[in-house]
Amino acid sequence: TARMFLRLLSDVRWRAADPRWRRATCCHRSVSGTAEPHALPLPAHAQVVICGGGIMGTSVAYHLSKMGWKDIVLLEQGRLAAGTTRFCAGIVSTARHTSLELKMADYSNKLYQQLEEETGVKTGYTKTGSVSLAQTQDRLISLRRIASALSVMGIPCEIITPKQVAQLHPLINIHDLVGAMYVPEDALVSSANVSLALATAASQNGVQIHERTSVSHVSVQKGHVAAVGTDRGQIQCQYFVNCAGQWAYELGHSGEEPVNIPLHACEHFYLLTHPLKEPLASNLPTIVDPDGRIYIRNWQGGILSGGFEKNPKPLFTEGRNQLEIQNLQEDWDHFEPLLSSLLRRMPDLEALQIMQLVNCPESFTPDMRCIMGESPTVRGYFVLAGMNSAGISYGGGAGKYLAEWMVNGYPSENVWPLDLKRFGALQSSRTFLRHRVMEVM
Repeated sequence: TARMFLRLLSDVRWRAADPRWRRATCCHRSVSGTAEPHALPLPAHAQVVICGGGIMGTSVAYHLSKMGWKDIVLLEQGRLAAGTTRFCAGIVSTARHTSLELKMADYSNKLYQQLEEETGVKTGYTKTGSVSLAQTQDRLISLRRIASALSVMGIPCEIITPKQVAQLHPLINIHDLVGAMYVPEDALVSSANVSLALATAASQNGVQIHERTSVSHVSVQKGHVAAVGTDRGQIQCQYFVNCAGQWAYELGHSGEEPVNIPLHACEHFYLLTHPLKEPLASNLPTIVDPDGRIYIRNWQGGILSGGFEKNPKPLFTEGRNQLEIQNLQEDWDHFEPLLSSLLRRMPDLEALQIMQLVNCPESFTPDMRCIMGESPTVRGYFVLAGMNSAGISYGGGAGKYLAEWMVNGYPSENVWPLDLKRFGALQSSRTFLRHRVMEVM
């Protein structure tokens, strides 16, 4: 039933997309979900080839096309937005610890807000605001620091009392809180539809998009990207962008000249509930409880709640072994500490019927910062991956910075903290990554 539900959810999202999108794409879906013959052959040449049709790949394609580059091909091994992007919780949060990540998230929020009007694709953008809870004085100090950074950026934000938390969200248990941070501009989106909207706009700007096309390797000549090999032929190109998400590591090592991209996927759990007797209002703020290790958002009148457990489960240790991510195994025993934390925070949920426990992959990096930039070993080989469960928040801003980097030779912000070059070969050990991302998560 879980798999049927996700397939139904996916089909609804596809039907929600603008019909113009289907005419613009290079291949069509059959009712059974199997690939029909490709409508258009791959071009022999392109300026840029982007691998990955999730939020990162479509954002890079969107921003490159906006900056005037038209000879771009985006390749997706399955369907657009069918990977981690499809399962994303859809929370757009600007509450970040570093100013660079904060700016990326703020830009993403503003971009998603106008994307539906620009493309005609419904993105589900709803401005709900977010409330980050503090159970200790130390946590409150941390939230005050973030609030200070938000204020400097001109983003509305305030430190509030537990009573004000109860006014904003009546189901929250406030007895153990010492305060909270309220960010009224934060939002919710349908992450898959945001990706489709970005792809629609890019396609209208001349980007060619090919689904059901797997990248096998990147050819290098004299230290520079020369061509990209696929299961449908080769494309000669000047630039290659690896936005392959959890498969970025393997793809980096599949080329003639290996590119180290240190990230590793872990299982990430969240539950979905049926609507409450009195369905939750769509504009209720998202709750982030860092001391309880959970987040809670409204979902179709019920809730969606996930978190980051103390004993994470790494996955997919070898090989790109799934084209599209189907629902991984439920593990209620593993989720139990997070469920207990959720019920302490929202006691009224005990009577609520749970629809499903979703288990999906999230990619993490050794220092909990995303990876972007040009490979130090292969010129023209760019990377954007490893979002540490914040892909929808960073997607717009990260795609913009990487596009600027490619077009101008440098981005509009100092992105050194995110540059691929910050890592050495030692951080690319599979054994190291498997253990390190558990600490990060």
